[in-house]
Amino acid sequence: MLMARIGSSNCRYQPSNEAYFQKYRENTIGYHQTFESPYGLKKLIYADWAASGRLYGPIESKIVHELGPFVANTHTESNLTGTLMTQAYEKAKQIIKNHVHANEHDIILFAGSGMTGAVNKLQRLLGLKIHEKLKPLYPIAEKDRPVIFVTHMEHHSNHISWAETIGDVVCLPPGPGGMVDPAHLERLLLQFRHRPIKIGAFTACSNVTGFEVPIHQLSRKMHEHGGVCFVDFSASAPYAEIDMHPTDPLEKLDGIVFSPHKFLGGPGTSGVLIMDSRLCLHCAPDQPGGGTVSWTNPWGGYEYKDSIEAREDGGTPPFLQAVRTALCIQLKEQMGYSRMLERKKELTSLLLKGLGTIPGLHILGGNSQDRLGIVSFVVGHIHYNLIVKLLNDRFGIQVRGGCSCAGPYGHYLLGIDQQASKQMTDLIHEGDLSRKPGWVRLSLHPMMTNQEVSYIVSSIRAIVENIITWQKDYTYQPESNEWRSMNEHHKIDISKWFNFSN
Repeated sequence: MLMARIGSSNCRYQPSNEAYFQKYRENTIGYHQTFESPYGLKKLIYADWAASGRLYGPIESKIVHELGPFVANTHTESNLTGTLMTQAYEKAKQIIKNHVHANEHDIILFAGSGMTGAVNKLQRLLGLKIHEKLKPLYPIAEKDRPVIFVTHMEHHSNHISWAETIGDVVCLPPGPGGMVDPAHLERLLLQFRHRPIKIGAFTACSNVTGFEVPIHQLSRKMHEHGGVCFVDFSASAPYAEIDMHPTDPLEKLDGIVFSPHKFLGGPGTSGVLIMDSRLCLHCAPDQPGGGTVSWTNPWGGYEYKDSIEAREDGGTPPFLQAVRTALCIQLKEQMGYSRMLERKKELTSLLLKGLGTIPGLHILGGNSQDRLGIVSFVVGHIHYNLIVKLLNDRFGIQVRGGCSCAGPYGHYLLGIDQQASKQMTDLIHEGDLSRKPGWVRLSLHPMMTNQEVSYIVSSIRAIVENIITWQKDYTYQPESNEWRSMNEHHKIDISKWFNFSN
């Protein structure tokens, strides 16, 4: 009788995906947190991962106990602390670069507190920003202006920011099924073929529907027509693989931006920009300051460093933010792309199946399960922010209501025409937000359990079934578009967060 040896490869135990993520759940700070709501003590269920990630215990411990005792400024290698921080900063940058398959020409820069700071940094480095007061003094003929192509799914940060450059923004129309179609980009590139600078600025994944975009196909189109391609990975970076340099050089990404605060362990990080240094043709840095020059003298002379990465990293660098980002990336790699995506699919399938049985609930973008764990919905006549408030107060569930900073996409998803949009914006301009469109957005993490997703579905169902009665406990405030509970009596005193006990 043949028997497999315990521990041998042919009978190795493979835990379910839910069990696999158990240790990551338990190490997430606040996973077992409770709070007092108007309806009693509730366990906090976090389903707002597309907005921000959560702190992770082992990362906090490593920063505080291992790196923390040696924290100092960089820019010196003559003492121990400065040397260690300089080395840690450089190591962190290399880990991040390796993760996205950057090459020797790519530089990494940190900006602001998320992708918004990073993309604005990119636009300044490309020489596309002029202060609005100076624009009348430097008119640019239409034929000489850059053209920037964006998708209909963009977050405002990857749309409005480009609209404030010297270029013209052109939005790709939706393709079949509301997806992004590279053929539409091809037609627009031909239409604008005489423009001197052609830029593609595309999201990799919608933060509203979780639908992914064929970024490498879009990049190929841009390069075939002499353009460049930049990609916003904010919604997908915490889970998906990023490859700036695939096998086909036409599909390379000239630059990427993302928000590490959306990773597990990521809150407190800076935005990340990684781009081809050969696109930085200027000599003066975006932010001149300490660390950007090789020398200065009393007679007004100075010389900037040759290294673009050093030149664009003036002042005290965000070394702690960089280290945290690198640790988040290593945590992501430890969890594993395939395992994370498999678990995301399981949870998304469970969520969509449950939501599909709730009367009057409409899932934006349709019921396709081919999405990255982000689902937005509306329910008939029930205000989206009232659903969010009731999920919080009665069930402890943390989700988000509004337009998810994706107004143009929202117009498409909700079928809002220009006349209706004008009526809404006129009211908003007057301070009345009562007709501001929006939805409820749920975003899942692979660590979540089946029970939690089922609880979310049953909670939404309970709200729909009891809305007439439950709504009586709330008043609507049109100036803020929020609902306030008339029974809210216990609030967490955040002033305690800023006091030191003896």
